[in-house]
Amino acid sequence: MKKFSGILFIILLSSGVALGEEKWPQFRGSKGVAAIDSATLPLKWSANENVRWKTDLPGPGSSSPIFWGNRLFVTCYTGYGIGEKEAGNADELSRTLLCLDRKIGKILWKGEVPLANPEDDYRGYLTEHGYASATPVTDGKHVYAFFGKSGVHAFTVAGDKVWSEQ
Repeated sequence: MKKFSGILFIILLSSGVALGEEKWPQFRGSKGVAAIDSATLPLKWSANENVRWKTDLPGPGSSSPIFWGNRLFVTCYTGYGIGEKEAGNADELSRTLLCLDRKIGKILWKGEVPLANPEDDYRGYLTEHGYASATPVTDGKHVYAFFGKSGVHAFTVAGDKVWSEQ
């Protein structure tokens, strides 16, 4: 799981810098400007310095983390397009909406979304940013995640699937 550490760093940065904020419900925050008035950024980072927590994720993803209160949400994918040399079997692709405890990094729940429609062939991570690149959004009651050809999916903030639209 070490290869997913770049994603972890983004989560750590988002949760640590914005700890004074109660909501970051969408890409670039509440106002869409990617700024927090109350933030004081650390001047140094290392493997242990200014790192609040680290958590292994089930797979890669390139969505931005969002949060509401103590719940942090991010997406990832597994089963296909993971290996650098061989993409694997496209039928095994699955996406996941993750909910983590923002203060300690513990995964609280995983909302699994299996492949619903055939996806484009994997052409490298940078070409397509993988299969979990759209940032989820929340209204504090529900979390909405878009997973390409597999559609839009709504979960409660407690992890119950509410609906899917493909």
